Amino acid sequence: MAITNYTEEERFDDAREKLGTIFHILQDFYSHTNWIELGYIEPCTALIDPEENIPNPANKHMILTSGYVRKSKPKGKCSHGGFPDYEEGINKDYSDSSHGPLHTTAAEVAIDASVQLLEKIWRSLQKDQALIFFRLMGLCNEMPKGEWTSRISLTSKKNIQM
Repeated sequence: MAITNYTEEERFDDAREKLGTIFHILQDFYSHTNWIELGYIEPCTALIDPEENIPNPANKHMILTSGYVRKSKPKGKCSHGGFPDYEEGINKDYSDSSHGPLHTTAAEVAIDASVQLLEKIWRSLQKDQALIFFRLMGLCNEMPKGEWTSRISLTSKKNIQM
């Protein structure tokens, strides 16, 4: 797992960037597919565990799909909906989306999936597990060694010597 490798190498910025990308993809799965509409109320653990397969429903009419954001979509597929699609679709990004009544359920399942991913990362760390995990999350009081450039300032880049 790239995040674990980055944390072991103390490349926490790279690890957080990768984690953010993974969270985005993971959370979009629940908002942009019909996972919730198919009746699933638990995360799809196969998304974070390469040893697992996505469930294959016994009912062949219950096919997992995602919304398409283009005019020409395969037969039987649905639209994403909203901007830039401009038609009804399956996205659950907001409570006022066409599938908005499922927004809260999708968000809750996405949160559960995100927590499962964090737990998986926690379990995969080898040395000084708690310290490394807290540093990954930016929750450690330990200051970085060497020169530090703030990435927060919107007006200037100030180098702070540690």
